[in-house]
Amino acid sequence: MEGRSIEVFTVNAFTAEPFAGNPASVCLLEDPSAPDVLLQGIAAQMNHSETAFVTRLSEGDQFDTADTFRLRWFTPTTEVKLCGHGTMAAAAVLVKVVGNKQPQLTFVTRWELRLTAVRDEDRIELELPLNAPQPVPAQRFAQLAAAVCGQLPVAESQLSEETGKLLLRLEDSCTVRQLEELKPEVGQLPRLHDGSEVRGVIVTLKDGGKFDFQSRYFAPWVGIPEDPVTGSAHTVLAPYWARQLDSERLWARQCSARAGQLGLAVDWDRQRVLVYGEAVVVLQGKLRIP
Repeated sequence: MEGRSIEVFTVNAFTAEPFAGNPASVCLLEDPSAPDVLLQGIAAQMNHSETAFVTRLSEGDQFDTADTFRLRWFTPTTEVKLCGHGTMAAAAVLVKVVGNKQPQLTFVTRWELRLTAVRDEDRIELELPLNAPQPVPAQRFAQLAAAVCGQLPVAESQLSEETGKLLLRLEDSCTVRQLEELKPEVGQLPRLHDGSEVRGVIVTLKDGGKFDFQSRYFAPWVGIPEDPVTGSAHTVLAPYWARQLDSERLWARQCSARAGQLGLAVDWDRQRVLVYGEAVVVLQGKLRIP
């Protein structure tokens, strides 16, 4: 018996290069009632840090003409509340492949969060919630910091309770090369902390060159040993560095092996952050479902 098929794409977000940035899978779902077990199975099969599932908001909507969609994201092991690069990838598919001409796309999440995406020439601009971290005592997560940063000195620890992201700022004496060469004991992190407060660790430092700051991100609690370029992490990083550098506009690089670049603009009044970059669609096909 012939099975169903779902259109699927792979998009590299926050890069203009075909083999850089953060790859995300995107599925355009004709059936909005597809069960979670199916979505989780597809995400595990695709095995990217996130797979984005886009559905039409109303029965009469079409992917090429509607301006508002529902959006969910799954890692290979669980659903997540926010994924920046998955949102950018979804917008890139709708705009660059499907041919949607709407000036602004709105995505409504399972938690009724509304995210917007606007195409500006080659780049896509996302408006995401601001998740400003707050200082925490160094000893509170000292074991996590040691497992991630090793011998590199940590100047400050901050936690975004909303996202469960722990921000570790390295001393200014540390170099970008040291951050790039960092080899955390990622497998130990879930054994050191149960994920009740921290579900991801950001390591960051001040750059002062082409970029204002650089970072890496590790989230084994949600099935992601290291995420190449993380939009949601920059909803935490942007307000932190905006205060540190007294600038609401920032240029950032996530210096994983694949690496990616992000422009950021902080809107304190609206508690939002504009995250912008480029995205490349590198694969298109159909996933057969028995």
